[in-house]
Amino acid sequence: MRKPQAIFFNARAVIVKHENNENKVLIQRRVRIGEPEIFELPGGCVELGESIVDALKREVLEETGLTVTKIYGVDSYGQCNDIESIKPFSLYYKMNNWTNATGDSYKSVGIHFKCEADGEPIEKGDDTDLIQWVTPLKLRELLNMPNMFGEIDRGAAESFCFECGV
Repeated sequence: MRKPQAIFFNARAVIVKHENNENKVLIQRRVRIGEPEIFELPGGCVELGESIVDALKREVLEETGLTVTKIYGVDSYGQCNDIESIKPFSLYYKMNNWTNATGDSYKSVGIHFKCEADGEPIEKGDDTDLIQWVTPLKLRELLNMPNMFGEIDRGAAESFCFECGV
């Protein structure tokens, strides 16, 4: 008999804005005891009984202080009975198990949504700091540096850079 596997399902945000004739995206540094400090996109686990959209909004607010105002792809959003259907920006699946600082092993699946948000980023969020807007060029620099950007967000960050021609 196979041992049951823990799988975390995440809603993650590619928060974009256009300012001073430049596209920018919001990144943050993840800070957790016993884990490496890396830059990533905001987001986290969908709680039991919570919609993906509600989880996205909650996680962005908790980690950055920003309020999600627009989610791209929401025009394809639908909810029938307890099924939610929405067009994501990207999807990731961590094929190998992760082991956290306490030795627990799990897999991770997540959806990235391209969105916009209002407000000013807070100084420190829920396990986050260095919350900042960066240009696609700065994001590309971080992606090219070893161990500086989280692997679960790498594909979405690469897609954003590609969209911006970087």
